[in-house]
Amino acid sequence: MQPILHLLTPHNLLLLTACAAVLRMCIEYLHRKTHRFAAFLIGTLSGTAALLLLHFFGGRFGFAPPLTLYTLFVSAAAGIPGVLLLLLMQTLRI
Repeated sequence: MQPILHLLTPHNLLLLTACAAVLRMCIEYLHRKTHRFAAFLIGTLSGTAALLLLHFFGGRFGFAPPLTLYTLFVSAAAGIPGVLLLLLMQTLRI
């Protein structure tokens, strides 16, 4: 029992929550009868645009995420909620 509790760190719990959210979003896209691709494209573009805006202008607000494959994937896969997740992770220093 002890090794399992050792794995439940705040970082791992946040990553599990993020994975569950991305999985839920993918299921939601697949259940749509119409405009699947348009909804996916809007979510991806809005998340990437939010990441780029924060990267270039976020220093004024204290949050300027780096442009890495990880941050690009999170923002593209989860959209604006993904960028908010990056903000939460930096705020909690995870």
